[in-house]
Amino acid sequence: MKHATDTIRWYVVRARPSLELKAAEEIAGLGQVVYVPRFRKEYKHARHKRWSVKYFSLLTGYLFVLASDHWVRVLGCESVDIILRSENGEPVPIPDETVQAIRQKQETGEYDEMRVHGRVEVGSSIKVVNGALFGLRGEVAASTDEHVIMMLQMFGREVRTKAPLEILGKVG
Repeated sequence: MKHATDTIRWYVVRARPSLELKAAEEIAGLGQVVYVPRFRKEYKHARHKRWSVKYFSLLTGYLFVLASDHWVRVLGCESVDIILRSENGEPVPIPDETVQAIRQKQETGEYDEMRVHGRVEVGSSIKVVNGALFGLRGEVAASTDEHVIMMLQMFGREVRTKAPLEILGKVG
């Protein structure tokens, strides 16, 4: 019979500012399993005018560590700030299903902010990755090599919007 204590659990560790990857490296060096959720963002370099892809932490400052009896060692890592704990001082467990759901979305690119290239297929879903409508998703109603006509849910109704391809991204 499987007990609740036998299930896979993760704990959330807060790294020192901008040191998630270094903290993950240090913790992995202790033999611990670590996961740092990340996403890709495509951006146009201001000076060179070229498009580049950069990786960012999805949960800035935080990473997941597989449950362990060695928390003292994890806290001893230079780049680790704290382990999130409940009011009684116990580390807060995160179910494996939650971490795997985040990992799955990361692998399919759902969190990515990558622009679309070329003509977009009518009926496909896209999202706004730059500008005032950032984060909104919609369905393509028409497409050219430079613009897309998309239907956005705004103001309690569906709104037809024309947007340049450079501010639109793929939906994972």
